Amino acid sequence: MKNKFRYFAALSACCLSAACSNDDSVPAPGNGSGSAYVVVGTANSAAYLMATESLGEGNITSKGNGKEVSAGNSSTWFFFGDKYLYHLSYSQGQAGTISAYYLDADGRIQARAKQYSILNFWTYGMVGNYIVTSATAAGDQTDSDGNKAYVLNFNILDVEKENSRTMSIPSEDFLGNKEYVMFSGLLEANGKIYTAVVPLGCSPYGVKAGGVLPGNEDLVTGNETGTGGGRTEGGSLSGTQYADYCWVAIYDDITFTNPTLVKTDKLSYACGRMRSAYYQTIWAADNGDVYVFSPSYAKTYTDARTTTHNSGVMRIKAGATEFDEAYGYVDIEALSGGHPIYRCWHICDDCFLLQMYVDGYNISGKGTNELAVYKGESKSFTKVSGLPSDISSISSKNPYCENGAAYISLGTESGENPCVYRIDMASATAEQGITVAVDEINAIGKLVSR
Repeated sequence: MKNKFRYFAALSACCLSAACSNDDSVPAPGNGSGSAYVVVGTANSAAYLMATESLGEGNITSKGNGKEVSAGNSSTWFFFGDKYLYHLSYSQGQAGTISAYYLDADGRIQARAKQYSILNFWTYGMVGNYIVTSATAAGDQTDSDGNKAYVLNFNILDVEKENSRTMSIPSEDFLGNKEYVMFSGLLEANGKIYTAVVPLGCSPYGVKAGGVLPGNEDLVTGNETGTGGGRTEGGSLSGTQYADYCWVAIYDDITFTNPTLVKTDKLSYACGRMRSAYYQTIWAADNGDVYVFSPSYAKTYTDARTTTHNSGVMRIKAGATEFDEAYGYVDIEALSGGHPIYRCWHICDDCFLLQMYVDGYNISGKGTNELAVYKGESKSFTKVSGLPSDISSISSKNPYCENGAAYISLGTESGENPCVYRIDMASATAEQGITVAVDEINAIGKLVSR
């Protein structure tokens, strides 16, 4: 099958500025269907947008076609439904940028008119017509020693109106234990917004407020450590003292006021981690039941704060404000033969795709080369068959879902170009799809003409 494709230039203007058009862009494939699959790939520190009429077979390559897209220092690509492809550029603890692309009425991929400068972010989510990014940072409030109280900063982008605003809420003592917190992901379900609350320990402000538990005084650091989003101030207690608990906050809207907190002592906090990135691990099944997956990332801690819980999952029934005791706790780590969860996604019905650690926990996301299917109602865990035996990377941060299947990209140790694989969720089997001539595939999705 012959697959046509095109690259499109990134915007280079500052916040809210107009972008240059690509007059030489060509129609996307699809025989006038008004839609196209889009694959984002990177090679030699540049990113490329490629449209194809099929994910199931063939090859696509970048040579001799179109223009490059600036990849930025570290990038997250994701699709806002089938309307837009978004690019979030992360800048190592500094402000980043958001730009977007769409398929026009003539079947051409175009850059949207505006690009935005955004606050440093560690996590993001989509709620209604909004994209929300967030990170913890020092705020303006200080104690008598001049220590700044931490806040949760939000950047809220209205996708349709193309405007952006910022806001903050207190992070200190969010859970009533004098630790500061971070959110991990945003889930819109049952007319509410759910987010996992991740306690991070005590800032100097929290230390002075009495947040250090008796016996943990020696864990307070004397000097600043880390850089960028991973920086920890001197005089802090880094890493929560409450690693055997899991909290989910439920909000009515994106004002993020008056949360209902749901708590259990059967899970550790619900968050996948890779350095300063916080990956969403709470997802709703099609019936609205919310499944809370805990990777138990606190097992990477090297002192007494490490959790005693294995990687597992619990459930909050649709509309409920407490964990479902009848469903109980499911030990995924035991079901997998000792492999903890790294990341996960809802695909269809009550089926979730899990990405697993195969060589134990680590802070850099290495050795996460196993995929499995978890079916919520039956509590069944099945490793995906049909995958290559020498997987080197699973690079798509968000699988594309269609007709009961997940599409995700894999690289192999053989050094060949990465491929898209289709995973049938009912049978937990994979089959190879298109091969893409790039170093890495960053996103897979579909755009419908506007």
